[in-house]
Amino acid sequence: MDKEVEQKIFELLEVIGEALEHQMKTEDSRILKEDISEGRKCVEKNLNVVLPYSITDRIDTESLSDADWLLEIYRVMDEIKQPFLIQNLYDKEFFALLNYIWNNSREKLVEVMKNNLLWLKGQNFSAYNRFVTYFARFPLWGTIHPEQGDYQTLEFRAAVLKQRSYEFLWLYRRLEDYLSKRTLYAILRNWAELDLNDISVVKSIFFDYYEPDLFSDNKEDVFVDIGAFNGDSILQYIQMYGTGYKRIYAYEISSKSCIELEKNLAEYHDIVIRQKGAGASGGVMYLNENEITSANKLEEAQTGYERVEVVSLDEDIEESVTFIKMDIEGAEQSAILGMQKIIKRDHPKLAICVYHGYEDIWKIPFLIDSIYPQYKFYLRHYGGNLVPTEFVLLCKV
Repeated sequence: MDKEVEQKIFELLEVIGEALEHQMKTEDSRILKEDISEGRKCVEKNLNVVLPYSITDRIDTESLSDADWLLEIYRVMDEIKQPFLIQNLYDKEFFALLNYIWNNSREKLVEVMKNNLLWLKGQNFSAYNRFVTYFARFPLWGTIHPEQGDYQTLEFRAAVLKQRSYEFLWLYRRLEDYLSKRTLYAILRNWAELDLNDISVVKSIFFDYYEPDLFSDNKEDVFVDIGAFNGDSILQYIQMYGTGYKRIYAYEISSKSCIELEKNLAEYHDIVIRQKGAGASGGVMYLNENEITSANKLEEAQTGYERVEVVSLDEDIEESVTFIKMDIEGAEQSAILGMQKIIKRDHPKLAICVYHGYEDIWKIPFLIDSIYPQYKFYLRHYGGNLVPTEFVLLCKV
């Protein structure tokens, strides 16, 4: 890229960033909004002059908020300055998948997904029915009722693929090993094409969260399980590593599950059970019970029968923390914001679910990276291949 054009783009991006910050502090932001809009057009015009492709074909920029657009364009500029180097077959296949996303419109991606779903219906109706039923039970991913013309979850998939392709490229480059990179590829290929083969190949052989190659032992661990349910994950943690930990904190929002927690973990030492939710700050929310108890979640409206205290981990745990596991049905981003001091101070091992929505897989690593960039990232998949879930971001320093 021409140095003058590059400098001009970065100057425009800086001005847009400053305008966005100022916009948050003022009530009348109409003029700022217009300036930002003009700045976006100018940046895209300059990019389209120097690039051999249209940036708006690769990224659905019009549907991005100003802040999300700014982040994505910075990722584009990073890629222009340091292009992705294909070193092996796996890199080649990942880049081919990106090109498939870049070279097709959102509508075309949805069309391919629909056709592949129709093919699955004809080949394996049982699998097709399980696929459709899943989204009725777990609405975090959107809905799908083909007989009613409702393909919302496929549209969500196409949207995130067209909007966040450079975030996925950033994450691919940021992941530390090729099992992680291949896992990301398999998830995205399933989203884009409903492919069931690659995702089955990368499934981890270990217990969820506890990869001995990455987290070797638990000597003197202060382990925090956020979303402890009935203690199943803590029991697997102890089964994997033994009882050499210092203390375990178990956070669970359901009083029924807390009773089970206490019973299931009664024989183990130094376990602190707290019926609390984790969030960016303190407050009160209400339990919305799911027919599947492990999928319970909190809401602000009083739709549930149980009032639950919400805390930030920074304020609720006084000692240093060495390991945090988190599975809280889409509230992970908020909880991470509430443990920034712990992350910066203690650099604990992290095992965080990133499958409770189509944005978590890129947004959670971005959030952690913005808090403490020294983390190394790994991605593991523990679920099935029909609807890839149970994929977890593992982080260590």
